[in-house]
Order: sequence, then C-alpha cells, then structure tokens
Amino acid sequence: MKKTTFIFLLCATFALFANKVNAQDGYTYTLIQDPMNVYDFTVQAVPNASSNNFATSVQSYGFTIILPDGVTIDISGDTSLGGAVSASFFDGNNFSQPTLDGYLVTETLGSPVSLTAPSAGMNTIVYSFTVQGNPESGLIYILENNSSLATAITPLKSFMQADMIDNGMAEFVNVVDPNAPAVTSPSLFDFSTLSTSEVELTGVNVFPNPVKSTATITGVSDIETVEITNITGQRVLYNTTNLETIDMSGLPSGIYFAKIKATSGSKTVKLIKE
Repeated sequence: MKKTTFIFLLCATFALFANKVNAQDGYTYTLIQDPMNVYDFTVQAVPNASSNNFATSVQSYGFTIILPDGVTIDISGDTSLGGAVSASFFDGNNFSQPTLDGYLVTETLGSPVSLTAPSAGMNTIVYSFTVQGNPESGLIYILENNSSLATAITPLKSFMQADMIDNGMAEFVNVVDPNAPAVTSPSLFDFSTLSTSEVELTGVNVFPNPVKSTATITGVSDIETVEITNITGQRVLYNTTNLETIDMSGLPSGIYFAKIKATSGSKTVKLIKE
C-alpha cells in the first residue's frame, strides 16, 4: 500500500513538471559539503555558461538525494529556497535497490523567486540539510537524470520550472535537461573519507582574521598542503610551497575555508577576506 501511494505521488509530481528543457540556457545541481560541519550539505543550482543577463525566475524545482541504506536526513531542520520544501523518503527495497534509500526533494514556491542572471556564473543554494547517524561508509549523491534508476522511475529526475527569457511574459518551463546527468561536480560525497584516523591539529593559528591580503599560519611546522575553498566549496587556492603564509590578495571579499594538512594531522579554519 505504501509503495503504491508513493509511486502515485511520484507520477503526479512528474506530470506537473515534465516540460521540455530549454536547449540553450539551463541549470544543473551540485552537492556541497560544509567543511566545518562534515554532515551538513547544501544542494546548489548551477547555471550553464551563458551571456544571458536576465534574472532567472523560479516557480518550482526538485531533485533526488540518494543515501546508503538506513541513513536519513534531519528534515526537521532542513531549509530551502522558499521555506516550504517537501522531502519525501523512499525505501530502495521498493525499487529493487536494497543498498540505498533516498529522498525526493521538491518545492513549489508561493511566489516565483529570482536567481542571479546566468551571465554572473553564480551558484544558488536551494536546499540545506544534515545527515543523521554519523555514517562512515557509503555514498551520498544527487541522482543523475540519465541513471538507470531515474530512467526507470522518471519522477525521480531533477527539474526546475523557470522563466529565463526576457520577453515580458511569465513562461515557466523545465530548464534542467531530463536526458543528461544534470549535475555538476561535486555531486557526491564518500562517507568513508570520514572514517580515517587522521588527527585534528591543535594549537594552529591563522592571523590576521579577517584578512586584507596575506595571512600567516603558526603553531605547526610540518605542513604539507594548504587548500582554500570558497563558500560554495570551490577550490580557489592550493599551496604546496611557502606554506606558512596564505596570499589572498587576488580573492574577492567573502568567507573562505583553509584546510591545513600536515604530516601530524589536519585542521580547517574559517577565514574572512575583507
């Protein structure tokens, strides 16, 4: 009975959002792990490369998050673009997938929400959530639209109903390709990377913070690499030499994360660039 009800809901959802994708402009989704809280994730909408400077107007969107069997999301604390997201759990056993479970995440916005114009090349966070249970094995990933599971159960495919054409009319069509993967790397995370015995460094200090141009690392002498990522998880600096300083003069103002890896352990520090 539960399986029949869930499939009915899937089909109803897909019937609403199965419009043809715009071939020129569109979006994919990416999965970003919070480097400070390893079980916190965001799903972000990524615009295709475009010169379109018309702000995208989103009416609704959806995607499927796949988790290892038995692993769940804390939906009581999740947040979304419009604040009224629906995250529907499904048991992989119902679809001959005993090693996984998943959530169909959808949201219909009460009023369309504007995203930055695609020409800016900026990601937009559409969903934030926390994985429960502290798993140390298996994968979490956004289901690709051309995967065997999405092909078999088409309502699980990602979509976004949006207006991307500056013609004075509100025309909402699906702007996520239903026949392509529809994801941008990173779109998965391996929980087994959290099961290592790597020690967190203590006594490490990065100053000044906020940073105007250059920061100095103290408290550790065996640094191997320093990796700087921005708030969307993109690597913007990677140092293997001159490891006691971080030159951020070429970066725009904002929040960054510095992962300092040494032979004795590692530590991630939040940095603010003025």
